Amino acid sequence: MKITKVKLYVHDVQKMQQFYVDLLGFALLERTADHFTIAMGESRMTFEKLSSKIPKQYHFALNIPSNLFQQAKIWAKEHVGLVDSEGQDDVYFEFLKAYSCYFYDPEGNIVEFIARQEINPKHADVNFSVEQVLHIGEINLTSDDIPTIAEKLTKFTIKPMANKEIQLDGLNFLGNYEDGANILLGPSERLWYFSDKKAVISPICIEIDEALQLNMDEKGQLTLIQL
Repeated sequence: MKITKVKLYVHDVQKMQQFYVDLLGFALLERTADHFTIAMGESRMTFEKLSSKIPKQYHFALNIPSNLFQQAKIWAKEHVGLVDSEGQDDVYFEFLKAYSCYFYDPEGNIVEFIARQEINPKHADVNFSVEQVLHIGEINLTSDDIPTIAEKLTKFTIKPMANKEIQLDGLNFLGNYEDGANILLGPSERLWYFSDKKAVISPICIEIDEALQLNMDEKGQLTLIQL
């Protein structure tokens, strides 16, 4: 499974474009008054305007070369600053064999750099920039009906990693370990790791393998479309 495209919804398109394009340096592929699209390695991410009356909140992770984690941390600190937890600004996930660090964008979305040690390739450069981002490695789906969402995804072979049981009150990593990409399925009000923000049911569009589109509306209803 690869996360090929993601559409997130934002309240201030201009401010978000300034952050991701002008400050961080992601390549701008398309823009209008109501949306813009950037390249995140092999993946594409679109930010589209949404009424400020509709709540939303996202977390996504960007895969980076396995040997550039410390360089990515330094780069992130210089550009945006890192979120810390109990005095630590990074974490090692044993089950993913990965190092991660986190920062916020202007609308409070939690962005993660993740260096999977067994999956992500190394890069010859000794310095880091967003040009070295490989692809989107994680994206969240928040729902208060976890069993129904999980059942729908299972029908399209999107299953919990390592065949684990679905947790109704925790975060479920869906997808194969070897692919280096996961959909994170969890309930609302769950506190995000390395953050004081709680998960919110949010509209989102996710494309998998250029073949399957996941569309969740602001009420948490999920529809799947084969492309």
